[in-house]
Amino acid sequence: MTVRTYTDLLAQIQGLCGVNFASTELPRILALINRRAGLAYKASDWWTRFLHVGEERTVTGNVISFTQAGLADVGLFLRIHRTAPWAAASAQEFAFYVTASGARITAGTLDPGSAFVTYKEAYTPAINTLSEDIPHEFFHYIAYGTYADFLRAEGQQEKAVLADQEALLILDEELINPQHVSTMQMVATKISTNANHQLRNS
Repeated sequence: MTVRTYTDLLAQIQGLCGVNFASTELPRILALINRRAGLAYKASDWWTRFLHVGEERTVTGNVISFTQAGLADVGLFLRIHRTAPWAAASAQEFAFYVTASGARITAGTLDPGSAFVTYKEAYTPAINTLSEDIPHEFFHYIAYGTYADFLRAEGQQEKAVLADQEALLILDEELINPQHVSTMQMVATKISTNANHQLRNS
């Protein structure tokens, strides 16, 4: 997926602010950038970049861990199926709850050995001056959001409110992107079937 660079992002923020930041200011700006990247990540559970659909993962003692060698870390468990979802007409779905150990399947004494997990990949914003992997869908929101935070720190509250509104409009446009919406509708919609009902009560 498309990414942008820190250099591009900093140039846009400086353009919005109308200043070239001194080297002593850059760490603060970087902290604001990472804060906004984290807010963008949390804005949706269905960002295509971070979404893994029906990935087979190991189940031990009815628990699926947040981590598994060779696979991305789970940031948020969304759905868990007994078989590959959407590959068949009615994949059975597990009910589950999450603890510090991972997702615990609530299916009686059943320990399936593996399950197919739909999850949001863990993401900790760690943008730095060498970054070339800023998610494109976050780029303009981060720029305007950081601009708003900069204005607020400078005591320009009214301008900061307007910049924040612009940032939220940009993020909303990404969230109503047809690809984002169709993915969310397809993957998030839970259809109650007799198979699912029986499994959840087994």
